[in-house]
Amino acid sequence: MRRLLGIALFAAMAACSGSGGVSDADRRAIESLLAEYARLMAAAYESGDGKSVAPIATEREQQRLAISISELEAEGRALRPTLQSLAIEAIDPSGRRLVTVNTLEVWDLRVVALGTEQPISESLGQENRLTYTLQRDQSGWHVLARYLRSSSEDAGAG
Repeated sequence: MRRLLGIALFAAMAACSGSGGVSDADRRAIESLLAEYARLMAAAYESGDGKSVAPIATEREQQRLAISISELEAEGRALRPTLQSLAIEAIDPSGRRLVTVNTLEVWDLRVVALGTEQPISESLGQENRLTYTLQRDQSGWHVLARYLRSSSEDAGAG
């Protein structure tokens, strides 16, 4: 009975840690990667070049970002995102080379008219819950995919 309680307590502590099986060094590297990805993604929207994330994102993720930028450009619009905060909610390893990371990110999002930068709309303090899939290779962690799970815009807030 005592052994079962110990196992249950260990399992509960691991679940609450949000990074079960990920070393402190990996967690710091992942935090750094996601902050850099946010910076480079914002620069990609500013420049209109999805390749801005190339140093830390796979070709697939670069293409996803380029498509998003192109769709906005086709409508005569551009996104001007500014990250306010990023908090890691959980890191779930899938072997030694893959992790899934759930984040809560707060963004100021401004949509402007291309060419004039005239504001079209804005959502300040928009809370987004995202899931990233990251892969590690010999040079470090890279973003394989980024998926928006929910947004404060979904609930009509923001």
